[in-house]
Amino acid sequence: MKAPNDYKAVPVGTENFKELRAQNGYYVDKTSFIKTVFTDLSPVLLFTRPRRFGKTLLISTFATFLNINKDDPQDTEETRRLFEGTEIIKDEVFCEQFLGRFPVIALSLKSIDGSSFDTAYRAFADLLVATANKYTYLLRSTALSSFDKRDFEHYLDKEYLYDHKNDVVSFLDTLSRLLNQHFKRQTVILIDEYDVPLAKASGNGYHAKMADLISGFFNILKNPDAVDKPIYKIVMTGCLKVAKNSIFTGVNNLTVNTVLDAVPKYTSVIGFNKHEVRQILDYYDLSDYSKLVKDNYDGYKFYKDEIFCPWDVMNFVAKNHQHVKDGTAEYIRAENFWINSSKPSAIKSYVGYLSENVNSQLQDLVDGKNVEVPINDTMNYDDLKMHRPEDFYSLLLHTGYLTSVANTHDNFYEVRIPNREILDCFRRNIKEYFDESLTSGKENNALKIAQSLSDGDAVTAQKLLSKYLKSFVSLRDFATKSKPENFYHVFLGGILSCSGSSISGYSSNAEAGDGYADIIFSGNDGSSGVIIEIKSGPKEKSKALLQEAFNQIEQKNYASFFEDDAFIDEVYVYAMIFSGKQCIVRCKKIK
Repeated sequence: MKAPNDYKAVPVGTENFKELRAQNGYYVDKTSFIKTVFTDLSPVLLFTRPRRFGKTLLISTFATFLNINKDDPQDTEETRRLFEGTEIIKDEVFCEQFLGRFPVIALSLKSIDGSSFDTAYRAFADLLVATANKYTYLLRSTALSSFDKRDFEHYLDKEYLYDHKNDVVSFLDTLSRLLNQHFKRQTVILIDEYDVPLAKASGNGYHAKMADLISGFFNILKNPDAVDKPIYKIVMTGCLKVAKNSIFTGVNNLTVNTVLDAVPKYTSVIGFNKHEVRQILDYYDLSDYSKLVKDNYDGYKFYKDEIFCPWDVMNFVAKNHQHVKDGTAEYIRAENFWINSSKPSAIKSYVGYLSENVNSQLQDLVDGKNVEVPINDTMNYDDLKMHRPEDFYSLLLHTGYLTSVANTHDNFYEVRIPNREILDCFRRNIKEYFDESLTSGKENNALKIAQSLSDGDAVTAQKLLSKYLKSFVSLRDFATKSKPENFYHVFLGGILSCSGSSISGYSSNAEAGDGYADIIFSGNDGSSGVIIEIKSGPKEKSKALLQEAFNQIEQKNYASFFEDDAFIDEVYVYAMIFSGKQCIVRCKKIK
């Protein structure tokens, strides 16, 4: 055992590399990844990992290593001192080319939040002002014109930015160009928690506006290696891999590394592997408790590596190292440190919308079983409003509640709860929400819609569907070239897919009579059949559309689908008319 003053400080919550080194904090050396990342040929790299896995410290490490000395671009002495003793400093050739050689723009979007878009937009503008203040030396640059300096001054005035969205979205483009002109060197852009504004916006009902803002802000990603090449590389971190059609439209040079990717060189770029954890426990005289740490904080599998959550490991050391020094080892405990670090509001929103089968799978997970589930690895935060099982499981996986064991086929993965700590979080933050929805008498909302349709209750079906439309559908969802009926068809199909065993024989675009019915299914007891025809159009044409739908059902003889089924006593045919966020549901009983 070392003398008390010989131990390095335990860096719990320290996310700034320079501060960690200055305070003699224990550092798990990830510096070799600087070379791996910045010699990667991809101009734009995105790493997605769960919360509290060390993404922010990694970005800070990159920024500290690369950032040029604004007062003397040739002076790298302070940076070399900060990296003294690390793995990367041994590579003299790489350090000569990269250490202190780039102007760096580094910003974190984790603070962009607000109950309304206007509040979040102002927070965004404030962040850009705070970032721009680090570069005020550009106002004295002899390499910049008066017009360039005027453009830069706009970013020092938050009131101006509040009223000029175009300047906000062009921030990265403008600042990287000015830094390139000033230093005559390419710029590196580092963005931490890029998807937090989208997650917050989704929870507060303004996702479409925030997606539009972020898409414009990231417009620079479409052409980071233009003719004059002002940017060397862009590196981002986040929790979810947001689909291209959300904010990365037109970005063809983006390389994404997620928890599901089989890329060996990046599996432990974020998080601690078992070798690193063993070194930490040995250093702090806690190696006798390695099994306790493994059982409670291990279990994540990124490709072939076992990965521990750094937040948990460092908190365990901070809490228990003193007991070893004091001889009070009987008080050593593996506490739950992650429970308050992740707020599952998006997950909680699924209560009442998932099927009995999903609830059964949740129980299997709690019971320690592996479960095969569909994963949508390119979901949008706006997809969450559809409450589809694949998005629910994707959210659990990418936020750290689940880990992947294997890719069984296509988009299906075998998953499990990684460790005891997450099992406790799962029980408290996930399972109890769904248990409450079942035991409190609150029915599954999707089930209620399916049941009302099976019973011929058009009034209840219309009421519930209207609630869905107002709560979860954005007018932006209709801004596509495809027919609006297609969107509503998918929308209704998504709801019915969450109704579990309350329906049977579900079929979309089913061959029936002389045509194809939009949706057909039977009630759960098999005594009723349901046929749905969907139309969309202006509200003033709703009566004509209703008649058109019923005429189509009759003329195409869709009801013949059930004529040979002796168990069907009643057939309900529905005309559903959608207009924006409104719908009309009418029913006729024909058997």
